[in-house]
Amino acid sequence: MDHLQDVSLDPVERIEGMAQELIRRLELLSGSKFQEEISYGQYKILAVIHNHSPVSVGNLGRLVGSAQSTTSEMVARLTKSGLVIKVRGPYDGRVVMVELTEQGRQLMRQRRKKIRESYQNLLTRLTETERESFVLSVQNLESLLAKVTD
Repeated sequence: MDHLQDVSLDPVERIEGMAQELIRRLELLSGSKFQEEISYGQYKILAVIHNHSPVSVGNLGRLVGSAQSTTSEMVARLTKSGLVIKVRGPYDGRVVMVELTEQGRQLMRQRRKKIRESYQNLLTRLTETERESFVLSVQNLESLLAKVTD
């Protein structure tokens, strides 16, 4: 029996083990296997910038769940790589905002295409019933996580 399925284990231990395995598998599906250009952490930063651009470094850190110093270091590396640029905030020049460059947007388009292909490959290996169950399970997990983290 899989130790993660063992109901005699403490629920916290089961969640901890399942969470680690879930994160590992989701990272594989979401692009960490496409690390030829950037790390998975850098990809997460770029994805947030892509969805919230322009975004301040402070908000960026909150959105990815990293300390501002860690976020600033990653932004510096991405800036050096030519994937993002830093600009001053329109209302407060002390605020540093981050935007994708054209090179960053192109990388995100390529990466998202690969991720969609990865998801498509996953779904084609499932039956219709399994696909529906998978999508519903992901929706339920996201909803429950939002409930306890918001």
